[in-house]
Amino acid sequence: MTYVIDRIENGVAVLECMATGEVIEISQRSLPKTAREGYILHKDGDTFTIDREATQKRRGQLQERLKRILNRSRR
Repeated sequence: MTYVIDRIENGVAVLECMATGEVIEISQRSLPKTAREGYILHKDGDTFTIDREATQKRRGQLQERLKRILNRSRR
């Protein structure tokens, strides 16, 4: 399964499944130490790994979307 980290608060990570939209909460300790909000994770059993390539791609897509929105509001 593939998840995106929605937020991390008080040691609890809120993850959204990218395929189903299901939201789960897990201990931040279950994540890789470098995981941050917005990162894409793959889950294999009980282990989460960061997909750095997918994270960078998603970040770029979100930046492009923000640029388009800001350009529309300036018209």
